[in-house]
Amino acid sequence: MSLLLVPLALTLQTPQEPARPPAATAEGEAEVGQTVVLAPRSTQPATATAASVQVITARELAETGERSLPRALAKTTGLFVQETNLGGGAPILRGVIGNQVLIVIDGVRLNDSTTRGGPNQSLNGVDPSTIERVEVIRGPSSVLYGSDALGGAILIWTRNRAPLGARADGETAVVVGGGSSVGYNSANDGWRGALETNGAAEDFGWVAIGMLQDWDDLEAASGTVANTGYHGQAWFGSWDQALGAARSLRFTASRTRDFDVPRTDRLNVGFGQTNPADSEHTFNVQDRERYQLTYTDRSSGFSDQMQARVSVRKYLEQRTLRSLNSSTRRLESDETLTLGLGVDWRKALGESQLLTWGFDVDYDDVDSLRRNVNINTNASTAAAGSFAPDSKFLSSGLFVQDEIFATENTSITAGLRYSFFDFEFRDFTTGAESDGDFDALTGSLAVGHDFGSGVRLVGTLAQAFRAPNLADVARTATFAGGTELPNADLDPEESLYQELALEVRRDGWQASLGVYHNVIADTISRVLQSDPNGVPGSGDEIYQRVNVGDAEYFGVEARGQVRLGESDSPFLTGAYVEWTDGEFDETLDPLNGQTVNDVPATRVPPLHGNLWLRYEPGAASGAAPSPDSRVQLGWVELSLWWSTEQDQLSPFDLVDPRVDPNGTDAWARLDLDVGGPIGSPEAGTSWNFGLHNLTDTDYRIHGSGFDSPGFAVVVGLSTRR
Repeated sequence: MSLLLVPLALTLQTPQEPARPPAATAEGEAEVGQTVVLAPRSTQPATATAASVQVITARELAETGERSLPRALAKTTGLFVQETNLGGGAPILRGVIGNQVLIVIDGVRLNDSTTRGGPNQSLNGVDPSTIERVEVIRGPSSVLYGSDALGGAILIWTRNRAPLGARADGETAVVVGGGSSVGYNSANDGWRGALETNGAAEDFGWVAIGMLQDWDDLEAASGTVANTGYHGQAWFGSWDQALGAARSLRFTASRTRDFDVPRTDRLNVGFGQTNPADSEHTFNVQDRERYQLTYTDRSSGFSDQMQARVSVRKYLEQRTLRSLNSSTRRLESDETLTLGLGVDWRKALGESQLLTWGFDVDYDDVDSLRRNVNINTNASTAAAGSFAPDSKFLSSGLFVQDEIFATENTSITAGLRYSFFDFEFRDFTTGAESDGDFDALTGSLAVGHDFGSGVRLVGTLAQAFRAPNLADVARTATFAGGTELPNADLDPEESLYQELALEVRRDGWQASLGVYHNVIADTISRVLQSDPNGVPGSGDEIYQRVNVGDAEYFGVEARGQVRLGESDSPFLTGAYVEWTDGEFDETLDPLNGQTVNDVPATRVPPLHGNLWLRYEPGAASGAAPSPDSRVQLGWVELSLWWSTEQDQLSPFDLVDPRVDPNGTDAWARLDLDVGGPIGSPEAGTSWNFGLHNLTDTDYRIHGSGFDSPGFAVVVGLSTRR
């Protein structure tokens, strides 16, 4: 992935509105040699709006100039992204974060039963160079995807190469191509580089990508932030096999590995601390493997389209931890093996309905190990791992969704899902078997009406849930404020969400406005059990996971863009703003376990947004750059990013060393980026140059574990044929 700036003017799109039945296809041409591959359940309904769904292409991600997928998404969508360490990056959707936001890759969940609450590194473990596009769905998606999608879902689709098909002259042809990209970012004195080969014949196509990255400690405006740098590698392969005109088989394999990732918030002094919590705290390796076989059938019969996905996923995390002044070094290892099966069908019923239905099953088996090493004597002893022995988790669900085109201007999307979960493990101390199960019935309803002249209004009412996973019921773990103990008697989190979205599209400008309200019942958090130092925020406290009460979120999000001047003007401008207010109606004070009411929710983003001005010579008129020029100017963008102060802090924020108890200061950052093709645009070679945080502003994203990058120079070069 080259390091470039995203063209925000191009990110305000929504998926194309589906045609009325019988147009129930889920594939379309993305570019020559590529095919957009969708799971039937992932085809956006007619009730989707720009306020609820954004589609980000690989080119737009590459043009952000950011070093990671979370930061690139933040810049393309306006998402508020929290970073506990440089190897993380957790997006906040509709006020919530972590395992309340679902990530899906090629129709298969990335979240598993070990996905921890609060900020995590899951999204950063996806290699940006393998991505074709990303869809950000704001608002619950539990009917289609099951547990965890309380705030929304992020759908990631990987790159492929479509078969060429039969030639008219009957000759056999093979096309082979390739590409490379490299980018540098001075804020980390680091780089990312990727090499690719791809090709296609009549019946098959392939893509293979290898990536390396190396990032030094971050340079903030206030100076070098210690314990931030890390390095990593990844590889990816995709094979598409045509099985006739209407059937296909796709196999994908990927592996991403990040090495020596420091847990910055545990190694550096935080707010309310005179010393850091740990002397050592490093993720030695975060190793994620995915193997997926996808069968797609678009032949007529039982359905217009069917897709079946079989997957094997592995995640290995190895850590080295040592508390401050402790002589015991803990060598920990958690390995999760996930087997998955999902099947979707989609069929047009007459000319007024599109029915989508299916099921999914995932089974997790977790192996957790630990050894304690005395740093003075090197004596080594076995100890209990983070997860209880023989930890296993089964999740399953059945769903149905019906799109009803009630009138020419009115559409309805209604859905229902039944989910069942089962877990088991052996108790840490007694070895006795412990098990439990949950189930949930979830529904959703959206009604959209087109008022003409490009004006559309959509109302949504949706339920969502998150089943307690193994990270809740069977794991002892460290977090920013200390150590969490598991609880096998937790109840699921359940939410009721309402949204009203207005979308206006006119010649030369477009805008959207979304107003939402979400109530999450029985939220899972923690209550203090003991405090060895007697100092809140020291990082040594012991907490117990519990259902703490209800959380309520209100929010408004608006975005728009306008072309300045005539229809062929090369100047565009736009803005984005989001406000969220969250509070616990009833929760427990983590310091004393007492019930408190009407207090701010945890990690709620402050009012934030951006304003941008973009120059695209020839873009509006359709004039192509001259093929005679070597380095050409394709776009220039000046963007202002800002956030107001956040001083509405929850009781949990006040004991979190990542959060200033006086509140997080307001900030504004200015970026300037340029880029374009080299030679003919058809040659596929492009360049970029950027100056980020031009004023070298010293600031921190609310809830993050370190200050944000200071002034930075980014450069990149990429080519693909």
